[in-house]
Amino acid sequence: MANLGFIGLGAMGGRVTKRLLDAGHTVTGYNRTKSKAQWLLDAGMRWADTPRAVAEAVDVIFTMVTNTNRWTQWYTGRFGSG
Repeated sequence: MANLGFIGLGAMGGRVTKRLLDAGHTVTGYNRTKSKAQWLLDAGMRWADTPRAVAEAVDVIFTMVTNTNRWTQWYTGRFGSG
């Protein structure tokens, strides 16, 4: 199975992550509010403290963030990924 990362674990990203976990993939995730991802941690998701930590731990990264501005901030390193 794949070693995947997911950044943005809200309504849509959380559901996709849960499906990936249910399919047997290893998923490392990050969300600005860790408590909102607790149900995914309980389902077996691994936690990363920053987007950069997700990137360093996985082979493929998915993002599901609020808007283009938030994605740009993540991608350029403002939130620890760059």
